[in-house]
Amino acid sequence: MSIIKVNQIQDTSTNVAANISGGVVTFNNRIIQPQDNKGLFQVYLGANQNIASSSTDLVGLNTKVFDVDNYFNTSTYRYTPQVAGYYYIECKIGWRPKAADDNVNLSAYLFKNGNHWHSTGAAPYLSGNTTARPIGQMCMKVGAGKEVDVAVASLVYFNGSSDYVDLRANIYNYTNSSATDNHVIGNANQMLTYMSGYRIT
Repeated sequence: MSIIKVNQIQDTSTNVAANISGGVVTFNNRIIQPQDNKGLFQVYLGANQNIASSSTDLVGLNTKVFDVDNYFNTSTYRYTPQVAGYYYIECKIGWRPKAADDNVNLSAYLFKNGNHWHSTGAAPYLSGNTTARPIGQMCMKVGAGKEVDVAVASLVYFNGSSDYVDLRANIYNYTNSSATDNHVIGNANQMLTYMSGYRIT
């Protein structure tokens, strides 16, 4: 059995060139994105979680739908990809405030490395430096059904070793300001509160 190793293939008659360097393939100077290590995952909250008014709590995303590269920890509720790059992260929180007709402010926060702050894009890119904050927010008076969805999504740069994100929930219940049993909605078989994502470059 023979092995032929090349790092460049070029057709001089048509000026088409493919290069391979460090596992990255370029075709006519355009990067061909490898399909492995994309970090595809989707996780959700398997049961209701109580949230006190005025509290910002880590959401216990403890159930995996899939986690192709095993980057999500269902004990710490953190997504820590091991390949550096930009990732798209999407989250949704299902809310059920304490009572019908409660007047509430509901928020979904995407924290990075335990901090709500993300950068605006200057190097080292989307690391905490007290600038932009990914947030989904809704202020409303809930109806009889009491259930409301709030979503947040962002592009996030990960260093490929220690950077992580998690989902945080915040509620201020103006009607029941001392309530400790507002719910982030979870279910064993339905993704009512979830996080999903993948690497894009």
